[in-house]
Amino acid sequence: MPYVSYDLVIIGAGPAGLTAAIYAKRALLKCLILEKSLAGGKLNKTADVDNYPGFTSIKGPELAEKMTEHTKYYEIDWQPEEVAKLEKKGREFIVKTSTGNTFNSKTVIIASGAVEKELGIKGERKFTNLGVSYCAICDGFLFRGKEVAVVGGGYSALETALYMSNVASKVYLIHRRTEFRAEKEIVAKAQSNPKITFLLNSVLTEIQGEEAVKKVIVNNSTNNKNNELLVDAVFPCIGLSPFSSFAHELGVCDRENYIAIKDDCSTSVPGLFAAGDVARINPNKIKQIVTAVAEGAIAAQSVIKYLKK
Repeated sequence: MPYVSYDLVIIGAGPAGLTAAIYAKRALLKCLILEKSLAGGKLNKTADVDNYPGFTSIKGPELAEKMTEHTKYYEIDWQPEEVAKLEKKGREFIVKTSTGNTFNSKTVIIASGAVEKELGIKGERKFTNLGVSYCAICDGFLFRGKEVAVVGGGYSALETALYMSNVASKVYLIHRRTEFRAEKEIVAKAQSNPKITFLLNSVLTEIQGEEAVKKVIVNNSTNNKNNELLVDAVFPCIGLSPFSSFAHELGVCDRENYIAIKDDCSTSVPGLFAAGDVARINPNKIKQIVTAVAEGAIAAQSVIKYLKK
């Protein structure tokens, strides 16, 4: 591949990366997006988006498509590559991909998002894609008319339970506490759904089956009793881990490997910025589409200011 130097390389094409690309291109920057999978990020795994301004309700994949079309309108360079390593030599960043390609840039915005956390219990990895799924939108239809379990107490767990209630015959929502980390509206909606059974103060300890998931063991922390549930699928929704391994050697990650950023989305490395789920200003940061979009815009504007210097 011939040597090409960019003003900006954006790693990731979720809401943050797509927004950053729009702002960068409108400022006439020579820009490249590197994205290994579907543009739109986790929007493609989201059923209904009811809290994004401009849309009373819209399907996640549809919103992802609209954002992607908007970005591609500006004819931005785009490569379907996974970033393996990011380093800085002098004033220039070297971005190396898993296929062996190398891209050079004056600045970089990391918007690589995050991946779903595993439960870390017996049977989880054995039955991944055999009843254990981290994406109800992707795999939910496989369990039409079946009983399933959803694990978690945040927005994604409640959303998954509601989505699966339209597909499955019964949904068990297993949560280790009694309180939920989500808006009261979606909690009330799930609680009023006759197909969803709440198992609170409970922990999923094991997933069992032969060739596929057939049952799970749930421990109730109130009485320390184990119960068996006959289910055909388990959907873990217990949070995310940042996809930042390629940047660890730059020393910009915090204890949990999120990219540490300032208010202007800059990092401790000059010319390096981050936005979206992979980035964190403080532990209480709200992970929403609208905040990812905002950070993408801020990061791009910060890049423009940096290059002017």
